[in-house]
Amino acid sequence: MTRQGCFNVPSSKWRSSFEQLRLLLSISRIPQSRLEQVRLKLDRFSLAFARSDPALDPIRVPPVVIGAVGGSGTRVLAQVLRKAGWFMGQRVDSRNEDSLPIAWFLTKWLKSLHDFPNVDSHTLSKATSDFDRMVQVHRRGIPSWDAPWGWKNPRSMWLLPFLVDRFPQMKFIHMIRDARDMMLSENRYFLRSHGEWLLGPEWWRNPLAAQLELWRLGNKRAVEFGERYLGDRYRMIRYEDLCQKPAETIRRLLEFLDAPKMNVDPLIEGISDRGNIGRWRRAGGPEAGELGAGIHSDLERFGYTA
Repeated sequence: MTRQGCFNVPSSKWRSSFEQLRLLLSISRIPQSRLEQVRLKLDRFSLAFARSDPALDPIRVPPVVIGAVGGSGTRVLAQVLRKAGWFMGQRVDSRNEDSLPIAWFLTKWLKSLHDFPNVDSHTLSKATSDFDRMVQVHRRGIPSWDAPWGWKNPRSMWLLPFLVDRFPQMKFIHMIRDARDMMLSENRYFLRSHGEWLLGPEWWRNPLAAQLELWRLGNKRAVEFGERYLGDRYRMIRYEDLCQKPAETIRRLLEFLDAPKMNVDPLIEGISDRGNIGRWRRAGGPEAGELGAGIHSDLERFGYTA
């Protein structure tokens, strides 16, 4: 067995092409009706031709953006904000509440903007134009110019510097979940789309290690930027706290958003621990100390001590 980066790689140089293809095709396969699949494909295709809507400018209310490593539970937060009166878009993926216009933008530009502001002017100009256009598409249907609004897409976390440059007063909700449970998540869309340029071409040889490394890189990047540049406009929420203490967690979230006082009971309906917290223990996963000093330190930083 040889070691490349953070991954253990079989000493045999080649693994069957069929096995690699099988792995990539199996990643993030979530059941969905054929009609819904067709609708989403057509919607995504049409976004490339969507036009700006000057009637939606200027934007007077800064957005609330929800981001995370995919599979951290952000869908629940998007649903809570909808119930609380936030406009979270009408063109969304029914499986996960992701904004389709923002997803289109992130798919096209995430790699190019990953090192923002170190981006060449031509690329930045084209990306900014696409972003402003997709924001307008996302906001179509908003009830009024002063309505609270935002979007949910986990990958937003990776472009926080760019997003803050476009919306200096935005608020960011950073959802986080125990890395050991995340290692077992079937949501590996980000790995399939971006794993090669973030982690190297051999990531697929050890998807569990790759998932762990994405958790470490993405969350560390988000919390350090959020605490340094956003300050009190940055809020981290642990998935475990949301499920186990929903009323308390959502009350604090609404305070962070300067929302009017409201009864949180309708907002948290259906939120509970359904037995998927700590599943790494039942699966015989590693303890924090067995994952290496770096991961152990990051787990403790986010309150995962055992």
